[in-house]
Amino acid sequence: MSNFKIFPVFLFLAFSIIGFSQNGSLYGKVKYNSNEPAVSTFIVLNGNDISKETNSNINGSYSFKDIPYGTYTIAFYSLNDIPKTVTVDLALKNQEVNITLEVSALDEVFVRSKTVQQKIEEKGFAVNVIETKEAAIQSIQVNELLDQSAGVRVRQSGGLGSHAHYNLNGMTGNSVKVFIDGVPIRNFGPSFSLNSIPPSLIKRIEVYKGVVPPHLSDDAMGGAINVVLNDITKNELKASISAGSFGTYRTDINGGYRNNKNGFTARGSAFVNYADNDYEVWGDQVAVALSAGTPDVYIRAKRFHDRYRSQGGKAEFGYTNVSWADKFLAGVLLSNMDQQIQTGATMEIVYGNRFTEQHTNMYSLEYAKKEVIKNLDISAFASYSRLNRKTIDTIATQYSWLGYPTSYYNDPDVWATGAEAGDPTLQKDIDETINARTNVAYHINDNNTIQLNHLLNTFTRDSDDPMLPAAENALKEERNYLKSILTLSFENSAFDEKLRTSVFGKSYYMDRTSKLRTRTSNTSNSTIIIEENNITSNDFGFGGSISYSISPKLTVFGSAEKAIRLPEANEVFGNVAANLNASVNLKPEHSNNYNLGFTYDNLKLKEHTFGITANLFIRDTEDLIMQFPTGSNEEFFENSNIGKIYTEGVDFTLNYNYKERLFFSANSSFFNARDYNVTYDVNGNPITPSYERLANTPYFTMNYNLKFNTQNFIQKGSTLSTYTNLLYVHDFFRGSSVLGGSGKTVIPSQVSFDAGFAYTFPKNKISLSFDVKNIFNNQLFDNYALQKPGRGFYGKLSFTIL
Repeated sequence: MSNFKIFPVFLFLAFSIIGFSQNGSLYGKVKYNSNEPAVSTFIVLNGNDISKETNSNINGSYSFKDIPYGTYTIAFYSLNDIPKTVTVDLALKNQEVNITLEVSALDEVFVRSKTVQQKIEEKGFAVNVIETKEAAIQSIQVNELLDQSAGVRVRQSGGLGSHAHYNLNGMTGNSVKVFIDGVPIRNFGPSFSLNSIPPSLIKRIEVYKGVVPPHLSDDAMGGAINVVLNDITKNELKASISAGSFGTYRTDINGGYRNNKNGFTARGSAFVNYADNDYEVWGDQVAVALSAGTPDVYIRAKRFHDRYRSQGGKAEFGYTNVSWADKFLAGVLLSNMDQQIQTGATMEIVYGNRFTEQHTNMYSLEYAKKEVIKNLDISAFASYSRLNRKTIDTIATQYSWLGYPTSYYNDPDVWATGAEAGDPTLQKDIDETINARTNVAYHINDNNTIQLNHLLNTFTRDSDDPMLPAAENALKEERNYLKSILTLSFENSAFDEKLRTSVFGKSYYMDRTSKLRTRTSNTSNSTIIIEENNITSNDFGFGGSISYSISPKLTVFGSAEKAIRLPEANEVFGNVAANLNASVNLKPEHSNNYNLGFTYDNLKLKEHTFGITANLFIRDTEDLIMQFPTGSNEEFFENSNIGKIYTEGVDFTLNYNYKERLFFSANSSFFNARDYNVTYDVNGNPITPSYERLANTPYFTMNYNLKFNTQNFIQKGSTLSTYTNLLYVHDFFRGSSVLGGSGKTVIPSQVSFDAGFAYTFPKNKISLSFDVKNIFNNQLFDNYALQKPGRGFYGKLSFTIL
């Protein structure tokens, strides 16, 4: 028989075999009804004498490959959800089966936050995730929660409402960016800050140290704090009220409504804060002359001009979890603040009349949709905010720490300048900010994603001061600032999700223009002129992260970045209300950042569970921007580039729990930030750097937290939680011979010990807490020896209305 005749027979047999033994693949995605991916769902396939098991990956994706055509049952099991089983007829080469799991109401928040936390920690960045569910019922500020986290030091200049900035692994000030739901917090105004937002409005806080994930988009060179607010998509209404020492009162309410038929969603929150901040201060900056010509006497005195009031409300309306959008919300935020000003940059100058008033209106529009088209996710946010600020300082009376005007022969002393902080002022500032953020992600497949992120921020300020001479006030000032950051990134997972890598490149563009009044002097007179300044910069940075799960419990991670940080508008243009002078010639910061660490979690020894995370880091920084007191009395602040600073350090966290009742955590951070600037002698010869420590920067901190939960205490279904927290800050230099500074040379070591309890009544509707802070009434300092509150007692009542 010829080959030609044999071939049709062979072909027929081949197709017959294929027809009787065709194999295909089942694949799809698993998500919760909240639209979150169901990570690590256990999936079992049965049928045709075949049984297979798998788990969904970080995106909720799963697949069963090379299985014969036929009918199968697939069962889906995830922590605290309602198990689901479906029947599938496999008749195609590749068949998609997508599943939505229903989460029980009691466990929904826990499941969602847990899966999101896993996704964050598996990206390879040096990150702490702070859960706020339990802290929400305590009398505690968000800044206190952050201060208990490894590698974080919150630098606050006083009590409630005082200015705060954040130190992450040696990087500080505006090098550390703060976000609310991924939006830079500067757009929300000063009255909507981490100092004023109640923990009950927050779902979690993500603290990125050093290298920051691309989706945050901003120029966060030293790290980032991203506050994720509660994403209310069901009908609820909660409120709390608290009161405590130093005239402190706080109340908040938040709630939401969602129509399950059409997806219409409305949610809102509001808060009111008040504090007299009349706590006691003492030390070598609290001195008075009891009579004319006598030496200063050191005393213990109460702050007497430091009242803080703020109110704010935020409302959003739109649609959530509908076919055309995961989120489409229009929002409005209104906030107010008025604040008395007690001191200048240090405690050596005391004010008795100076104060500021501020209010902010912000309007926003947000859209997000996964799978707009196949494998393409889009999210966008745009906002416009208008801040009106007024600084009032028109009385020249001098005050002392005794709380009343200084006087000689019963006549009050007055400042020769005509006001307490310089010339009399009623300056009004109008700051307008436009912010637009866009994120686009394309999932090439389950293991590879490419993202494009863009942030555009514009700022303008108009100022007017009727206290200025008419001719001077007629010389109008201008301040304009534009920042654009474009990020392209690629993410990959391999080896069954064990290896995760991310690489990215960033383009930074800045254009700022100012026309500011300045005084020129000569031997005969002085003249006021307008000085113009225009600076643009165009920089490029890049970086990446990697993590590898050696086992389900042990993960190693690393990240590196060539980072740029553009000066902020307030740093460049100043802020009269904050005693901050303009620094129009500030240059961008540049830093090479490196992190290397590991996490060993969920190590069980019978009923004991341990976990440890450690991170080594290096920051090699050029043109670091720092804020320093200036003037003979150190009354004002001014920002400066201080050149080359090299930092290396380590932080670690240890967690332990026993039977999920006794919880202990300890963390410590140490870094060595040194001055590497080369100076020159009178002949132009280079001088070896001093290698001195960075001034006014705490470099060694420890924090210990112990908590014990008791169920069914007094009442069945109730929970009693008792807790203590100990914070230690090692002494550090206030100034140095290289970086300047005067007065108090060393900020002494500090120990703060807090304790309290929270009692949650049955049905979880009402909680009552009581806290004692700084029990030993120790002297606590932060920025340039500005003293913080002593021992205080605080109570809080939280309740669910709906």
